[in-house]
Amino acid sequence: MQLVKKTCYIANLTYLLAHIFYLILFIVARINDLIYLNIAAIVLYLAFFLIIKKEKYYYYALACGNTFFAVVFYSTRMVGFGSGFYLYLIGLCVVSFFTTYFSKARNLKGSMVWVALSLSIYIVLYILDIRFPTKYKIDGWLEMTLFMFHCVVAFAMVASYMIIFLKYAFSLEKKIMNESRIDELTQISNRYGLYDFFDEEKNKANKVLALFDIDNFKKINDTYGHVAGDNVLKRVAKIANESLQGAFICRYGGEEFVVVLEDDGQGSSFNALEEFRKNVEKEPFEFAGNAVSLTITIGAEHYSEGVSLEKWVELADKRMYSGKNTGKNKTVF
Repeated sequence: MQLVKKTCYIANLTYLLAHIFYLILFIVARINDLIYLNIAAIVLYLAFFLIIKKEKYYYYALACGNTFFAVVFYSTRMVGFGSGFYLYLIGLCVVSFFTTYFSKARNLKGSMVWVALSLSIYIVLYILDIRFPTKYKIDGWLEMTLFMFHCVVAFAMVASYMIIFLKYAFSLEKKIMNESRIDELTQISNRYGLYDFFDEEKNKANKVLALFDIDNFKKINDTYGHVAGDNVLKRVAKIANESLQGAFICRYGGEEFVVVLEDDGQGSSFNALEEFRKNVEKEPFEFAGNAVSLTITIGAEHYSEGVSLEKWVELADKRMYSGKNTGKNKTVF
């Protein structure tokens, strides 16, 4: 809504300045009808700022669109089709679709009505210009000035509204992509985030991938319920973030997590993972008034040149199950 409000303010100011320009131009050309029309339009656009301030965007779009139609029709009948006022109708079609997208109703029929009206007015003005003379016969310089001005404004309207829409679409796409890479329960990366990390990480040679899961997690769920199980997952993710700062951490699935961290060749990754394992073991967990000892088993594997992510995880998984089969609550490289 802040984007819509800002867009409305900028657009309204632009339209106001355009009518001030018209007013000056028609005063110089001594076209009284259009002098009065633009004075009225200036007053209207000043009033429209109040509508925008009250966040009545639908009413603003409706009032603005009708003002466009009136100005285009009346001005064209005064000074002729060659002045290019009809070019506003093209920009108005784009604005109508922009307005529909950001409205609450999102009714496409409304935009189609505006397009149909714009087309109808264009055709009517063209026919009237052929059949009936305009009230004022303007000089060539004025007609050229008006036509060039309307070309610039019409193209600017189309380009600016499309740029705003695309920026919004890109930001929305980025937000959706980011959210789709976050595990809803633990608020850390999920498996898809791991895929992105693996693809984007250029220097894997000094990396270690560790796969760990929570020992006897099913028993916790069966004994204390899934709410307790969810709490365990969130707490373990929190401990991992605090213990393994700088590492990439994700929930791989169920009670399994993946950690990718740096290794200096002197056991730094093993020491970090062991410290994390001990921190989990020391963390007090209590369910239904019962103290529960929680442990994790970690399997870790150094990166090998050319190995796929799936294979890397599989190797770490074998290490982890080796630890599971030899007593649990340990880190196995």
